[in-house]
Amino acid sequence: MSIKSFKLPLTFTLLSLLFSLNLFSQIRIASPYSRFGIGDLSDNNNAWNMSMGQTGIGFRSPYHINYLNPASYTAFDSLSFVFEGGFNGEFVTLSSTLQTARRTYASLGYLLFGMPVTKWWKTSLGLVPFSDVGYNVANYEEYPLSGTVVRLYSGSGGINRFFWGNAFQITKNLSVGVNASYLFGSMIREAMVLFPDSANSMNFKVDYNITMNDLYFNAGIQYRAKIKNDIFLNVGGVFAPTLGMSAKTDIFAGTFLVNSSTGEVPKDTLAMTEGLNGKIVIPMMAGGGFSFEKTDKWMVGVDYRWQNWEKFRAFDLSDSLVNSWQVSAGAEIIPKIDNYTNYLARIRYRLGFSYNKTYLRLRGTDLNEYAVSVGFGLPLRGVKTMLNLGAQFGSRGTTQQNLIRESFFKIVIGFTIYERWFIKRKYY
Repeated sequence: MSIKSFKLPLTFTLLSLLFSLNLFSQIRIASPYSRFGIGDLSDNNNAWNMSMGQTGIGFRSPYHINYLNPASYTAFDSLSFVFEGGFNGEFVTLSSTLQTARRTYASLGYLLFGMPVTKWWKTSLGLVPFSDVGYNVANYEEYPLSGTVVRLYSGSGGINRFFWGNAFQITKNLSVGVNASYLFGSMIREAMVLFPDSANSMNFKVDYNITMNDLYFNAGIQYRAKIKNDIFLNVGGVFAPTLGMSAKTDIFAGTFLVNSSTGEVPKDTLAMTEGLNGKIVIPMMAGGGFSFEKTDKWMVGVDYRWQNWEKFRAFDLSDSLVNSWQVSAGAEIIPKIDNYTNYLARIRYRLGFSYNKTYLRLRGTDLNEYAVSVGFGLPLRGVKTMLNLGAQFGSRGTTQQNLIRESFFKIVIGFTIYERWFIKRKYY
């Protein structure tokens, strides 16, 4: 008699995903630039990919879940279950020509599961951030008649992504895959105008409470060719069509006075709209990449991605976004994977670089991002588990044109469990 049980990994997967939903609701970033569009995009920030510059279109591995290109899932072992999870931390320095501020945040980063269905069909489940909103900006202006005028802008929330991915081995060298994702989340945005020099002046504020959800699809393809000995070339491509995501917003605009003892004292309601339906357009994305690898020795790859953000709309309004593109490169080296007398030789050493022309152009200035990343895959003795550490150093923006430069240091602490859970057992 043979037994092949999927109940344990499936139950474990569902419980982990349900438990993590509350953890994903916290504020995960501090960036004034997340005020625009749908916030900071968070794709491909697991420890493995981030350590190599967020590269992954041409990467594939039996030990990691590379959800950037769903065709890579065919690299899973046909008898194994892969589980990955991680926590993110970020230390940000915000600099302008007048002052400097520092912020620190930490949050659950990702939960990923991968498993075989058949020898030619592999599947994956995951819960990851899609975008993050978190900002609190103040602007002070002086006027002869009214004195100081303070404009405050704040926001929080973001979009989460729960995906189910499937990959299929079409031929010996060719794989295709697709992620079917459910995007969901909420954003709270508030703008206020205060007159602190006049106790009787009416202050003004407008609140937007936006919720959104919809299905989102992205597809991938990979071709793997053996060059010589154990050296392989992997070429990949990814594509995501335009999505008109269903959204709903509540809008409140009103005036108020500020009382030193009770705080805000509401006066007049200028506008109030509940349940306004609309669409948030997430535009088409396409990219390509390639990698060279020697099995369990080294891997090096390059990616390029482009997205048509000029087509972005939120409730039929544009946000003056521009098309974005990103180029990245990364590498992983394992000195000697089977050297059990020298632990340092079995560590996976990772390095990466990325340049991102973001979708922001403010005051005629493009906001570009540069980042260098490093990481380590630390095998743990006695079990098929790996501790993944990643760090990224970078900057975005400029202090010119009265803008803000963000200098950031991101860390990811993750783990990978690679276990043989689908072995047929025979009883006599």
